[in-house]
Amino acid sequence: MDEVSALLARHVSGAKYENLAPGAVSAAIRSTIDTIAAMVAGSGAEGLDSVLALGFSWGGAPQARVVGTGQRLPAPLAAWCNATMARALEIDDCVDFLPVHPSASAVPALFAIADHAGGMSGREFITALAVGQDLKIRMGMAVKLNAMQSGRNNLFKIFGPTAAVARALGLNAGQTQHALGIAFSHAVGDGQCALEGALALRLQQGIVAQGAIVSGLLAQKGFTGAREFLLGRWGYLRSFEPDPDLAALTDGLGSRFLGELISIKPHASCRATHQAIDLTLELRRERGADLPDTVRVRVTVSPEVENLVGLPRSARLRPSSSADAQFSLPYTVAAALRRGRVSLAELDAESYADERLLRLAERVETRADSAMRTEQVVGATRLEAWWPDGTRWVGETRAAKGSPASPVSNEEHLEKLAACSQRARRPVPNGAMRQLQQVCATLDELDDVRVLLDAFA
Repeated sequence: MDEVSALLARHVSGAKYENLAPGAVSAAIRSTIDTIAAMVAGSGAEGLDSVLALGFSWGGAPQARVVGTGQRLPAPLAAWCNATMARALEIDDCVDFLPVHPSASAVPALFAIADHAGGMSGREFITALAVGQDLKIRMGMAVKLNAMQSGRNNLFKIFGPTAAVARALGLNAGQTQHALGIAFSHAVGDGQCALEGALALRLQQGIVAQGAIVSGLLAQKGFTGAREFLLGRWGYLRSFEPDPDLAALTDGLGSRFLGELISIKPHASCRATHQAIDLTLELRRERGADLPDTVRVRVTVSPEVENLVGLPRSARLRPSSSADAQFSLPYTVAAALRRGRVSLAELDAESYADERLLRLAERVETRADSAMRTEQVVGATRLEAWWPDGTRWVGETRAAKGSPASPVSNEEHLEKLAACSQRARRPVPNGAMRQLQQVCATLDELDDVRVLLDAFA
């Protein structure tokens, strides 16, 4: 018998706010703020016109709000739209030791459930989110090959938000196990879209959020899923991830919630580019912002990072879309070198088509070195710069800004939130992001979390 699947279901259904460590609560609150901001900015991102037009053409019961539109859709469709927004601009949270995004689908799914159910307390929301984040991270730790190695792009990511939804709906252990089993049928994820800069990468989180809600609501109505969804003869782990590390999945379950390890992203690009951006900004601070176009840069990263954001070089040098720009190491380093930032503005066509930036990107060489591999999936990064007179600068780092080891400050986070509000599909009231940050500081005391979306939906 698959005891692990049953154990997870019991854990999810029995999770209590009182069992969360302060760090897990703080992380869930921070992720809620950050994901709302990502949805707001993503509401106007490339490709969202198509997603929203399709969703509204289907219509249906007005159960849940769609951010930036003033309209409602059935809860699964609203979550589909909102989670696609959350992931669209590559600014949602992540963890650095795995290529995992814990909140982009869970937070939109929970807001859709709150709208659908007529409300949800802050404590219930935090508990459900912490459970979902924890399970998603644990699943990532359990598999032998991560998404950057296998290309499967975390087929398991459906289980985390489904756990969050099941907990929010108050499903018992049996119903939760069926919800997770139904969710197995919604498993989705390919890495090829990331390599090609395809918009489908951002859509995956929408599909997952939608699947999580459908799975939870069906289980609530007595519909059944595979009970042995992990270790049954054709369960997920046996079929797709043989020889899993089950201890990583179960050790400390219920007593330690791994959301504490989540990183907040300060730059609008793939996390695998962040260390190089940080080093480039350090170079500017030390040598002055007025760097010549003749400077030459080499970025040394792990083979996995180069494969994701450095190759093929011809495509990375000339991004053809915002998604391409997000995953280009040469372009993001060039933007940081020239402009002192990699912000949402650098995802605009006028930026990634800027010939001056592209010529500078051609002077950025990427190099793979297995010695740069660390316990973090993003590894270590070394940046070297040379001037024509032979002057050389070298910097190296093993932790990107925004990680638990190097967190963003409240003011830095507020700057990100303000930048997100300026990219909204429709105007956001002045001060709404600061107010969001202030209200979320006492999220655990809120009677109804729906108020958090009032200014943005």
